Amino acid sequence: MNFKTILVDLSDGPTCKARVECAAQLAASFSGTVVGLTATGTQLEPFRGAGEDAGRYAVLARDHVQRLAARHHEALREWVGRVAPGMPTRHVVVAAEAGWALATHGRCADLILPGPPSVHTDVPVGLPGVAEYVMLQAGRPILLLPGLATPPLEGRVAIAWNGSRAAARAVADAMPWLARAAVVSVLVVASAGVSRAARGGDSHESDTSRASGKRLAAWLASHGVDADLHVEQGEPDVLLPRLVAGLQADVLVAGGYGHSRLRELVLGGSTRSLLRQSAFPVFMSH
Repeated sequence: MNFKTILVDLSDGPTCKARVECAAQLAASFSGTVVGLTATGTQLEPFRGAGEDAGRYAVLARDHVQRLAARHHEALREWVGRVAPGMPTRHVVVAAEAGWALATHGRCADLILPGPPSVHTDVPVGLPGVAEYVMLQAGRPILLLPGLATPPLEGRVAIAWNGSRAAARAVADAMPWLARAAVVSVLVVASAGVSRAARGGDSHESDTSRASGKRLAAWLASHGVDADLHVEQGEPDVLLPRLVAGLQADVLVAGGYGHSRLRELVLGGSTRSLLRQSAFPVFMSH
């Protein structure tokens, strides 16, 4: 399935324009549509005893939402028009928090571009961030664009592969991108915690990981995607960014939460690290 409908978070911030332009470029490549979403947050009703203040509050709140929606709508049309003149766009305004709104509307999209964590700073500690919540709840892939550059479809793509269900889901979801990429690299990072007997050479775990990577490369080849394989030992949240940088990859495809979210919340892990880094775009599925 191609990326025909792309949902983009219009939350204000320095990367909003880049998100919209990226969505427009992707949609143009697949003759698709960009849907911009404005989440206004939960609108609280004034308490009954507020008297005249209640009416003034309601007017101010309504005017704020209307101004915000008008500004976002105009920006959506302008930024998409610069990239792909004539492309159809749609703008939805949802009176809810960004995570819930994007996840709900994203279920009828092919790809979601949420704002990075630096945009949504009001999420309480311990709760999922907006991008994290959308990835877990929408049932659709997300593209997290932390910077101002748009990753090209015909560029270099790296795949973080550990043989998990989540990683397999991400690769399948990214196939429209992988099919157009100039270079695809499969990155396998085997755990550094190996047995004493294996210290002098490749461990059994490393061999198993390499075999899994070769199976993925063979499956990709059956779909016309040639991929080179890179196998390293170490901690994935440390090595993956280094490998992506070394390969000069434009985007990393990764599965989100192959382990439980609670485990990563307590012990740390690759998913949380990738969602919070700002060095490269991440295409992620759960």
